[in-house]
Amino acid sequence: MKHRKKVLDDVWKELELGLEKSKHPFHIFTLTTINGDFPDSRYVVLRNVNEAKKTIFFNTDKRSNKIKHIKENNNACALFYDIVKKIQLRLYGTIEEEKNLDILKNIWSKSREMSKQCYLNKYAPGTAIENSKDYVNNNLDMDINDGFSNFAVLKIKIDRIDWLNLSHKGHERLMFDLKKNKSDWISP
Repeated sequence: MKHRKKVLDDVWKELELGLEKSKHPFHIFTLTTINGDFPDSRYVVLRNVNEAKKTIFFNTDKRSNKIKHIKENNNACALFYDIVKKIQLRLYGTIEEEKNLDILKNIWSKSREMSKQCYLNKYAPGTAIENSKDYVNNNLDMDINDGFSNFAVLKIKIDRIDWLNLSHKGHERLMFDLKKNKSDWISP
């Protein structure tokens, strides 16, 4: 049981390190949502971790397809992989948009200008355009904070953690059910 607790503690520690270090393998992860009958995956940047609430956060353009996906089916999977430690994490849970305006404004105010620039694009992500740079908004009168209207924070409330250690000494796999506060060794 002690080993299981250490594994779970290490999961949260590594997620926290993913926030602090942009080169950490957990800084960027694969998010999978459901688009109709099909999975739809993309990379996103980890922006916050709340172990007490078992939640991770990332930012997105509220015009993106993932917003539509989660309104239809809010189940999601976040996939992380550390190539050096050979640890794979699959975090399963439900995803929702942060609606508290004060929280959103606070997160926006702490974002770098380069990040804010992404929310000024003329078109929603995934919109067909004629040329590769047609999405760029060339309106010189725009303020960087005009992009706030397209800014969203999504949070995944984690229900299960599937931890897989791909050690050359023998693989190990643990499934943590955070709702039931239990864990089980399972075949890798």
